[in-house]
Amino acid sequence: KVVHGGELVLNLYSKLTLNLPGAFLFLSGSSVEMNITSRIALTQDTPGGLKLVLKDCGSLFGGFKVNLRNG
Repeated sequence: KVVHGGELVLNLYSKLTLNLPGAFLFLSGSSVEMNITSRIALTQDTPGGLKLVLKDCGSLFGGFKVNLRNG
């Protein structure tokens, strides 16, 4: 059962930036951006046994940026 008033909307903004050595050095500084939205709820299966449940999850691709180094 879902605990009354225990639902939240979680919005996460994430950005991954690459810093690669060696042969892939030319891609260093490139990045990918993503927005993630999910609804989470607090549930109770047994008395005193609370769980945090991910109800749904959606993502929106924010874009990518490629930085090519000289050479």
